[in-house]
Amino acid sequence: MNECSILWCGKYQQNWENELHCHNYFQMVGILSGDGCFHIEDTSYPIEKEQIYMLCPQQMHAIPLGEKNSAPLHMLDVKFTVADPALFEDLVRVGNMFHLRQFGWFLRFFDKILAESTHREPYYYSIINGYLLEMLVRIVRECLGICTQAPEEEAPHVDTFKGVDVAALMQYIDFNYSRIICLEDLSRLAGVNKTTLISIFKELYGTTPIRYINRIRLLKARELLVNTDASVSEIAELVGFQSIHYFSRFFKAKENCTPMEFRMRSAQSRYFTYPRSNGEAL
Repeated sequence: MNECSILWCGKYQQNWENELHCHNYFQMVGILSGDGCFHIEDTSYPIEKEQIYMLCPQQMHAIPLGEKNSAPLHMLDVKFTVADPALFEDLVRVGNMFHLRQFGWFLRFFDKILAESTHREPYYYSIINGYLLEMLVRIVRECLGICTQAPEEEAPHVDTFKGVDVAALMQYIDFNYSRIICLEDLSRLAGVNKTTLISIFKELYGTTPIRYINRIRLLKARELLVNTDASVSEIAELVGFQSIHYFSRFFKAKENCTPMEFRMRSAQSRYFTYPRSNGEAL
């Protein structure tokens, strides 16, 4: 038996009223944008970007219509069952509304689930349940204060390594990734030659300094494409690519689609319903 099983998953805009109701499974909703409020039992939560709601079985909840001119809600939504008693209990302890330190990884896991559900290759259902399980475990670890390691997209926190002030180096990258950063700049800041710096990055992060910076730029570009109306050329400049043509080629090589295709695909409403083990319809 799966520790958790997805029943329904979607990425969509909601501009209709959701009346007070409950169900016998979990539901997790992530807010990408929009205005309104979320009623859960006796509490009303003003909706904000990057909030996540965890609705437990039999909890009454509703999303009423917002004000006349309010922006429609753009949401991630997954409904699922949990067979593992310990995980079930911990998800209840997480609470109904929370923020994560990094919303980006949460969004990327949803994108993976939607991509697998779109193509439905062999064993896709096992894969998406695995993605969901990892999401839930990460959430439990962070929200309950039992996190043992950083998410995969976060670099491990290191203050110094082989005499190099790595913390200062990473802070410099975080503040300046939108500018031109060359290996010479980083070597001078680190106080070591380029060969030594490359060796340190490979030991700590498994890649070279420039590839690490481009990885950050790619993640920032994905977020901007999904959550803003900035043009592709503006996003390329904002994240540090000096040429829109290089940015587009780099993006396609990593994501297997152009920036505009990624934006259009992310903006489309997609819904997937999965068979329940007892044959019931959702």
